[in-house]
Amino acid sequence: MKIATLQFSPQVGLVKDNIARADSILSSSPTSLHDIDLLVLPELAFTGYNFPSLQSITPYLEPTSAGCSTEWAIRTARRLGCLVTVGYPELFSPTPPPAVALKPTMLNLGPEPEAYYTLTAYNSTVTVNPLGEILCHYRKTHLYYTDEVWAQESPDGFTTTQLRFPSKTGTSADVVEGNVLKGGVTHTTTQAICMDLNHHHFLPRPPPSALCRHVLATGSTLLVLSTAWLTHLTSSALVSQPEDFDLDTLAYWFNVLEPLTDGGKEVICVLANRCGEEAGRLVPKVFSRTDEDEEDGEGVGVRYAGSSWIGKVGGDKGKVVVGGIMGRAEEGLLVVETEGLGLGGKGMTFELKERERSE
Repeated sequence: MKIATLQFSPQVGLVKDNIARADSILSSSPTSLHDIDLLVLPELAFTGYNFPSLQSITPYLEPTSAGCSTEWAIRTARRLGCLVTVGYPELFSPTPPPAVALKPTMLNLGPEPEAYYTLTAYNSTVTVNPLGEILCHYRKTHLYYTDEVWAQESPDGFTTTQLRFPSKTGTSADVVEGNVLKGGVTHTTTQAICMDLNHHHFLPRPPPSALCRHVLATGSTLLVLSTAWLTHLTSSALVSQPEDFDLDTLAYWFNVLEPLTDGGKEVICVLANRCGEEAGRLVPKVFSRTDEDEEDGEGVGVRYAGSSWIGKVGGDKGKVVVGGIMGRAEEGLLVVETEGLGLGGKGMTFELKERERSE
């Protein structure tokens, strides 16, 4: 398979500008996109991520598989002749749900305001094919501190879909014949979003994570992750070496996915993260720039790890083979051909130390 991720720095609320930026990146790399099978964008790709409340994100909520993000995905899938996955904030219902007890936040700071329940919203991804068909719609199962203030957890938990990737014969027009997708290969695919990699609410449980257990139980051969993953790095560190990946973040991802190396079969992994910074703070503040940073010229805001990657897990026990990694502050496309990855030295092999592996 030939897979691409689009890593960029969307800004909160600037939907048209963010879409234009994504289109510009795609337009600048027509050769790289030739014959790709799958294009994956980050979590909340066109709205930005760091919304402080349900009220602040409400103007940007999109009807289920029917908003501007889905429309963009369909246009792009038709143009490129591939499947497209994009993250967006979903408006499931414009009416209040039945009366329920207010829930505490992850940090047990007390109940959220009543307005929290005036809408039903989810942090979602949608996957479409070149015919414009909705192949998969996934809602985030494990919420993070930020999206917990406006989104509901998926009522369905992790889901797995049989995704068929059309065969390629040269152009996007060749993929569709009489409104039927020609040939191709099918992958048992699990889709997830960012915090889904972790234990629910960061509860102190031993590995594997619930996501890894699901991937192994379903025999998934493809894991697609759209993320807005944060970094501990300072603004100056990001800007000074934008093309270097965030090694600490990569090591964390790889170790969370390590149980998949014991599954006896290869799993193609696609992690599409965003990069850049956004204004505001997060709880906990460890990932936010503080007033002290502002005094040092760093400003106040949140920073993202970039470092999107595509690779395989499970070919060799305790190893992750990566076909490509984006820089931590680099905007652009990452395109990887997964066929033969790991054979004859193709790709970068990361070997997990025994002491870091779950037994």
